[in-house]
Amino acid sequence: MRRSVLLCVCIMAIAWIPRLASAPSTEPAKYNFTIESQPLGAALQEFAKQSAVQIIFFSQVTEGIKAPALNGKYTIAEALQMLLSGSRLSFRVINSKTIEIRPATPGDSIDESKIRADKTRTPRPRLESAKGNAQTRTIDSQASLDEVVVNATAEGLVATRTETPLREIPQTVSIISQEQIRQENYVDVGDALAEAIGITSQRTDSLSQSFFSRGFAITTFHLDGGAALNSFDLTAVPFLGSPTLGEFDRIEVLRGADGLFGGNGNPGATINLVRKRPLSEAQVMLNVSAGSWDNYRAEVDVTGAVRSDGTLRGRLDIDLADRRYFYDTAKLKRGKLFAALEYDASSSTLVTVGASYERVASLPFVGGLPRYFNDADPHLPRSTGLTFNWASYDTRTSEVYFQLAQEFDAAWKLKINATSWNETASYDYGDLTSDFLPVSSELPISPFYLYSARPNSLNQLAVDATLTGRLKVFGHRIDVAIGGDLLRFRGNTANVSFYNPDDAISNAYAYNPATYPDPRLSRIPAEEDDARVSSDQGAAFGSAKFYMSDALSIVAGGRVSRDSATVNGLNRLGDLSVSGSHSFKTPTKSTPYAGIVYDLNRHYSLYASYADIYQSNGFIRTKDGSFLPPIDGINVEAGVKSAWRDGMLNGTLAFYGSEQRNLSMDDRVADATSAGRLYGCCSLPTGVLRSKGVDSELSGRLAAGWLVGAGYTYNVNYGYRDAALSAATPRHLFKVWSSLRLRGNLQRWTFGGNLHAQSSSGENYNQCPFDAQANCIGPFNTLFRTVQGPYVVAGLRAGYDIDSHWRAALNVNNIFDRIYYQAVGSANGGSWYGEPRNLMVRIDAKY
Repeated sequence: MRRSVLLCVCIMAIAWIPRLASAPSTEPAKYNFTIESQPLGAALQEFAKQSAVQIIFFSQVTEGIKAPALNGKYTIAEALQMLLSGSRLSFRVINSKTIEIRPATPGDSIDESKIRADKTRTPRPRLESAKGNAQTRTIDSQASLDEVVVNATAEGLVATRTETPLREIPQTVSIISQEQIRQENYVDVGDALAEAIGITSQRTDSLSQSFFSRGFAITTFHLDGGAALNSFDLTAVPFLGSPTLGEFDRIEVLRGADGLFGGNGNPGATINLVRKRPLSEAQVMLNVSAGSWDNYRAEVDVTGAVRSDGTLRGRLDIDLADRRYFYDTAKLKRGKLFAALEYDASSSTLVTVGASYERVASLPFVGGLPRYFNDADPHLPRSTGLTFNWASYDTRTSEVYFQLAQEFDAAWKLKINATSWNETASYDYGDLTSDFLPVSSELPISPFYLYSARPNSLNQLAVDATLTGRLKVFGHRIDVAIGGDLLRFRGNTANVSFYNPDDAISNAYAYNPATYPDPRLSRIPAEEDDARVSSDQGAAFGSAKFYMSDALSIVAGGRVSRDSATVNGLNRLGDLSVSGSHSFKTPTKSTPYAGIVYDLNRHYSLYASYADIYQSNGFIRTKDGSFLPPIDGINVEAGVKSAWRDGMLNGTLAFYGSEQRNLSMDDRVADATSAGRLYGCCSLPTGVLRSKGVDSELSGRLAAGWLVGAGYTYNVNYGYRDAALSAATPRHLFKVWSSLRLRGNLQRWTFGGNLHAQSSSGENYNQCPFDAQANCIGPFNTLFRTVQGPYVVAGLRAGYDIDSHWRAALNVNNIFDRIYYQAVGSANGGSWYGEPRNLMVRIDAKY
């Protein structure tokens, strides 16, 4: 009932959003344009941003055409006439904010009096909101519900912090577009990353997953390219789940080290979540879906101008979900509200404020499925869920953000971002950490239970400022970016534990959660923990991109970082209590960055790059009491990049190598001495961790109406004593997503699908952690590896445009019902089946 009320309220809200008003004017507005000579499609994209007019065209009409440079003050008509000169193309007004580019016909002209929205406000060349207010788009069919935007540029994860074509970025960057999110029914960030090119996902519980790139765990992410959020790894208890996608327009994935703007992290990858922006033209978008295992979702997205002159725009998104899973008992309810306002404070100043609130109530399945101690698979039914009827995991997440974009002229811009991310969690759940007895269905070790003594909290405040600009030195262009960022983290955890309070499970194949009542009703906690963690990070960074010639560009930069942390803890075990306070500071770390791009021709470029990165070892000490030095990481890669169809289709072939040094391992000999009583003691720095391989990708628009995202990744990684750094990372990984709109009388139909194929993967455990074999103690001298063999999983989709406003689609996932483990763990838990064959029906509407 509450869901229905919210949907109705959101739909009616559009009635309160004023539409753009017409204002009379006697003279056409003129704009200051600064557009370099480049392929016509790219020039039209720049024109759209600088004029705040939407440009639409069939992508093939601009192929092979180069636009002249444009510098000066022109009307819309004058500027387009110059850009299209000699191209045999012309233009016509579709509506007050839209112009179509098409082959010239007799009598083509433009009546600028029809472009009403541009003449009610001062022109704002190059202001960033042009990405929300006006975009260059290609169209495939007059019958399509809306134009499909193919993102061919990235901004938050590049060295210059400016919107840059993928071909000009000397690292591997992938884009998960809004169209792919919609067609594949991704609900949260985890869904999208699980299907991202080159990324390996490992489920850790029913609410969340871990992700790996090039063998390294992904531990950092950005919001709109701001300061990297990463300190949550310092908390003692993870906050389960991942953000829903209703707030976000697309996802940028940088594979490799993010040392310039991230600083503290792993050299595998980092993620940039790009928020939705308010639009000036009013529209309402609605989608509802229903799938297997009672999986339901509804979303309403409303946007438009709040003021009649379009200088104030708003956006509201409501996202609701209620679902169960293919395994027993577990379930989830989630609701999220996102709102944003964007204001043109002047012709050169853009202010954005926004907020979101998400509430999740779940009955989680934690820990996964066990195996036999010798790694044999017990072949439990896929529906097995070893959870408890009374378990819960409830979170509340709130976010507030502020952004300022200030242009000083056509070449210089200052951007300021501030984000406050707050999360609280209340939980009570059990985890079965037992393996099977040999040739038995019994799990001999009783469950372990964990409860939050009070709502645990997490807060991250991230602030950054970046000044970008363009210089001319001896006739050569130089793009510069300088700035700094701050990240403050505060964590508060309080837990109560029960150890082995019940009998073992006699038959896991007939598990009944009702036989395990809440132990708090009859037992006393065995252990209590209370910890408060705080950390602060600060950095300054700078980069410069030198255009040595029309074909050659070189970028160099660096980051200087400092971070510190403090933990105050209390532990009660029976009648024994231990408390303490500990702090550390990481010495100043410098992480240089360099890259080079050389254009072979208008389609192909060669590139190479080097990036440093580091990761703090936290409170870990050596036996002499000193803190372990930070983990040093590097990433080196080189390859070929390509772009066709004016950047609408992009390809990458990259060869890479990554390393990490100074990871910690337990010093068991020191732990047995008096030094072992030191907090965080005792550890040893290990040798070098290595990863190398090949990344290849093709993404974008293959032809009119045909979208594709495909990639093959080859990876070899080495951990300690030549064991796998990440056994979960397959050596061979291939992913493809595609969508094709039919033509002619069948143009209302769209068909597509996805395919995931990989070689074997696994997990190592009970591995000897020491270089000297004599130091191995007892069972730690035994190495087991759980393995999932190679597998292929495919899905299909069929979509139909009912009319210009409504469309429907059916997705069938795992169409061959392949039985496989999406993640495998040790004998005492951690294995997760992949989803069986399932269906999802979705209906979209747009007005």
